[in-house]
Amino acid sequence: MRIDWAFLRVVAFAFAGAALLAAYPLSEMATREVAGGVLAGAAMSLVNLLLGYAAIEYAFDKPHTTFLKFVLGGMVARLMLMWGVLFVLVGIFRVHAASLMLTLLFFYVLNLVLEIAYLQKRIQLKP
Repeated sequence: MRIDWAFLRVVAFAFAGAALLAAYPLSEMATREVAGGVLAGAAMSLVNLLLGYAAIEYAFDKPHTTFLKFVLGGMVARLMLMWGVLFVLVGIFRVHAASLMLTLLFFYVLNLVLEIAYLQKRIQLKP
């Protein structure tokens, strides 16, 4: 499996940009619980993105059926994993649910855009 450092840099810049945009409002207006929910949501989303990236990289040069099994099946598995972590964070650790969910929603959309753009780039560069 090869590592596409250019894509990982884009991911790092996207998350750093979101952190910079959220830093001041969170530091001035958010409680400690809300900030914890935002950080947990961002971390969950980043792990989700990296697992999706790994699935794409692993299965890209495989036959189409294998690729679809890994990418689409992996998407279902990642969603189930995120639900499990979400239930644990809210139910057991009492993380602020609204901030966690809104952060997950924001980063999930951002990550989908990044994954689709990456997949499009890989398909265009494929010989």
